[in-house]
Amino acid sequence: MTNVHVTGERRRDAVTASVDSFLANLPEMLGAMKVDPRCLVAVIEFEDRRYVQFWVTSDGVVFGEVVSNVNIHRAVALTSEQEDMLRAIGWQEPLPRPKANWRYLAVDVAELIGLVAMTREAVVRVLLETKNRAVLMRTSSMGQPYDRPLNEHLVVGCVYCLESVHAKESCLHEA
Repeated sequence: MTNVHVTGERRRDAVTASVDSFLANLPEMLGAMKVDPRCLVAVIEFEDRRYVQFWVTSDGVVFGEVVSNVNIHRAVALTSEQEDMLRAIGWQEPLPRPKANWRYLAVDVAELIGLVAMTREAVVRVLLETKNRAVLMRTSSMGQPYDRPLNEHLVVGCVYCLESVHAKESCLHEA
């Protein structure tokens, strides 16, 4: 049984809503995504092209993300003060790849409630979005290789982190 209507991943498939409507419906959207058996992605794009996004593994683990400067290369989405605010709210720092956005992982209901509160703070206080501004919302279902349980995602992430640490260490020894 599926619970979440998917619009498609292309920008032209998006549904337009207001920031206020998105934030008011965020708990219901994430709750429905969590219990849907598919691996789902929701991208919420603001008028200035910055975004927050969520994806849920097939075993119900929710990842929340906020755009970062790391992910958009030479463009600047956030000031250093905004990055400090995200850090203070509890978002985890972006890494070059594969975790290039500010992120938070919600495994249980308490963490999901925390993710909702953190997202509201990020949208209103950090990204400075106002309630009547438009957002584009799109949802899609992801297949392989994304549709896998959390422990497999963590293994992939850990391998990357270990490789990064070793690469940094070898660069330091070569210098």
